[in-house]
Amino acid sequence: MDISLSTISATSAQNVASPTTSNAAEEINNSLQLDADVGRFVSESFDSVGDMKINDISITELLSTCIDACRRGCEVIRNVRHKLLQSSNVVGGDSQFLCCGAVKYKISNDPRSALTEADEASQKVITECLNDCWAKEIRSGLIKIVGEEDEGGDDFVDSVSLQDMMAHFDKYNSPRIDQEPIHRDLLSQSDSTQIIDSISESACDKKNELIIFIDPMDGTREFVENRIENVQCLIGITYNGKPIAGAVGMPMIHENKIEIAYGIDLPTDSEQPTSPPLSKLSGVKCFNTLNPLVKQLSGTDTGMGDYIDGEEDVKKLVVLSGDSKKPALTISMKCLESDVLGSFGDSAPPIRKIIAGGCGNKMLFVQRRFEALSERIRHQEGTDSSSTIGSISLAPPGSSSWDTAGPTALLLAADPNAVVTDLVGRPLVYDGEHLSNDCGVVVSAGHMATRIHREMCQKLRNDEVLCETLGVSRCDA
Repeated sequence: MDISLSTISATSAQNVASPTTSNAAEEINNSLQLDADVGRFVSESFDSVGDMKINDISITELLSTCIDACRRGCEVIRNVRHKLLQSSNVVGGDSQFLCCGAVKYKISNDPRSALTEADEASQKVITECLNDCWAKEIRSGLIKIVGEEDEGGDDFVDSVSLQDMMAHFDKYNSPRIDQEPIHRDLLSQSDSTQIIDSISESACDKKNELIIFIDPMDGTREFVENRIENVQCLIGITYNGKPIAGAVGMPMIHENKIEIAYGIDLPTDSEQPTSPPLSKLSGVKCFNTLNPLVKQLSGTDTGMGDYIDGEEDVKKLVVLSGDSKKPALTISMKCLESDVLGSFGDSAPPIRKIIAGGCGNKMLFVQRRFEALSERIRHQEGTDSSSTIGSISLAPPGSSSWDTAGPTALLLAADPNAVVTDLVGRPLVYDGEHLSNDCGVVVSAGHMATRIHREMCQKLRNDEVLCETLGVSRCDA
C-alpha cells in the first residue's frame, strides 16, 4: 500500500468555500490572527506536508466532509434549543434547566447521563452526511463509523428513502445534502502542491483501519443546564488506533455563526531519520448559521475565563476538571497538588483551577491556552519556549472514544509535544470495540504541564488505592 504526502506552504494553502450558499465557510487567514468578537487567537497553519491517502481515501477530503457534517449537526443543536425555548420546556429560576419532558436519562435523574432530542437528531444528520459521501467505503469496511447514539444498526442503512432523509434535515433546518452537497474541498490546496515523499510500510500497520468517532453533542448536561458555550459536536478520525484528524464544532458561542476547529496529525516513519516532519494542519472555519440563537444565561458564570487571564496568569498552571465526586478524580487531584507540586517546593507554579463540563470543551481549552502562550512567546524576544507552564485537564472514568478522538487530533496538530493518556499514563484505546476510557483521561500541553502530567501518572501507577478503584493491578498500570 502506498501512502503519499503532499507539500503545503502556508502562503499557498487556501480555504475553498462555495460562494453560492448562505452557509459557505468564511475564509480564515493562514497567519495567526485575533478574533475580536471572542477575544481569542484563531489560526490556520500548515507544516511541510499536505494530503495523505489511506486505502485511496484522501484524509484531507475525509476531514473536509467531517467538518461540513459537523456544522450541519451543529445546526440541529441550535434548532432543538431554539424550539425548546420557544415552547414551555424551560423552567424559570437561576439555573434555567430545560424541563425533564425534553430530556431522557440513561441513568435515572443523573444529569451527566442526559440524552436530548438534539443528541439523536444531530447524529442522524452527521451519519447521513458521511454515508452520502463515503457509501462505497463504508459498505466495503474501509471506513467504520462509531457514534455515541448508535443503536446497534449498520453504519449504512439503504432502506431509508431519500425523501425521509431530507425530511429529517428539513425538520431541524439543517442544509439538505441534495440541495447543498457536502463540501469535499474545504481543505483543498493550490495546484502548486507537489509530492515530496512516501511513507514506508513500517509507518503503518497492515490492518489499515479508519474509524470515524462521532459525539453528536458533547456536553449534554451543559445543554440541559443552559451552559451552552460548553456544548460541542465532536468528530474524530483514527487510523490503526491513533487519532489523526478531527473536527470540533462549537454551535453556540457566536450569535450568527457556527465555529469549527479542526486539525490533522498524520503519522510518519520514525525509523527513517530523513522522513519529513510530522505533517500537520490546524485551523478554524466559521459558517453562517440558519438557526437563531437566544442566549438566556443562568445567574451563575458559565464561562471558563480567558486563555490568558492577565500578566500573572502566564506563570500559572491551569488545572481543569469537572465537578465529579468520583474517588479516582479526588485521588488524582490530591496527587497532583500534594505529591507532585509539593515536591517542587518554592519552584512550584501557582494554580488556576477551572471547573468545567464537556470533555472536548476542556481539551480545546488546553490547546488554545497553549497556542495563546506560544504566540505571546513569539512576540517576546529572548523568551525561551521551554519556560511555558501550560495547562492540564483531569477526568475520571466516564468518557468514551468519541469524546477524546477528535480533540486529541486537534491538540497534537497544534502541539506535537502535548500528552494524552489515562490516569496511569497509558495511551487511550481506539479500536472501535472498547469504547470507554475506563481509567480516566489526562491531557496536558506546555513544557511544565507535560512534565507534571508524566510525574503524576508515574505516582498514580504505584497508588494501590487508585489502581484498585480503576480495577487495574499495579503491574498492568
